[in-house]
Amino acid sequence: MADKPYNGSRKEVVRLIIHKVLNNNAIVTKEQGQERIIMGPGIAFGKKKKDPVDPTKIEKMFIPSFENAEQFKEILTTTPLDIIDLSEQIISYAEGELKTPFHDYIHVSLTDHLAHAVRLAREQLVVHNRLAEEIRLLYTAEYQIGEWAVAHIEQQLAVLLPKEEAANIALHLYNARQRHPNMATALQTATLLNELREQIEAFFGQTIETTSMTYYRFFTHMKLVLARIEQGQTLHDMDDVILSAVQTRYTDAFRCAENMASWLEQELQTTVPQSEVGYMALHVERIRPDFERGTSYENL
Repeated sequence: MADKPYNGSRKEVVRLIIHKVLNNNAIVTKEQGQERIIMGPGIAFGKKKKDPVDPTKIEKMFIPSFENAEQFKEILTTTPLDIIDLSEQIISYAEGELKTPFHDYIHVSLTDHLAHAVRLAREQLVVHNRLAEEIRLLYTAEYQIGEWAVAHIEQQLAVLLPKEEAANIALHLYNARQRHPNMATALQTATLLNELREQIEAFFGQTIETTSMTYYRFFTHMKLVLARIEQGQTLHDMDDVILSAVQTRYTDAFRCAENMASWLEQELQTTVPQSEVGYMALHVERIRPDFERGTSYENL
């Protein structure tokens, strides 16, 4: 359902005939067997099948792809108009900020998600996203847009969304930027990094200050490690003498890193070399002072 802005003449647009009314702001036309979904404020108000389309009210025109056309039409007919409008506003804002087009499925996935999120908020049911911190660090630009979207929704609908909703929106945006959208892949990366953080916290019995610079360095390092594992690339190499020194000097951190490496090997069906364990141990050791200090990244 790629967004296809209309570039033809006004005369040609006038010839478009309504095939189906989805709601006051959305219609379906059918020209030479090809369906188009057209959206615009009040474009279908007081209209019915076979009426001409008012070209001055056309804001967006989609040529729906086979796999999601019916889903999108269902969304448009069953979702409150204010949610549909907000979803499109967020998508347009995000495309402008990120300077990139999204996969067409975002119009289905984000709209459906926002309808669910707003309904839960109005029922005062809070569903926490335990991966929110990892998503914030992984997909920074999308997360910032998510924060804007949460504030925008609260302003427009007077509904208080949980803070983690910014992460949920960010994940939808990031996924829609990919050539082959796969929410499972994006979630897997965030889940793995979240698990690694929790393993460190469990090992030392301390809570990590996730805004510290040392944790950010560890997070960035592990993100690259996971990317190299996924791409089948060689991991870090470390001199044997240095590796031995790390193992001897930072015993606890090294044992923690070994546990993490063992878990990764089982989860990803791969082998993590000892040299990489050494680098992980160094990062873990650097995190430890922040357990007590609570030094924040913003204060450095």
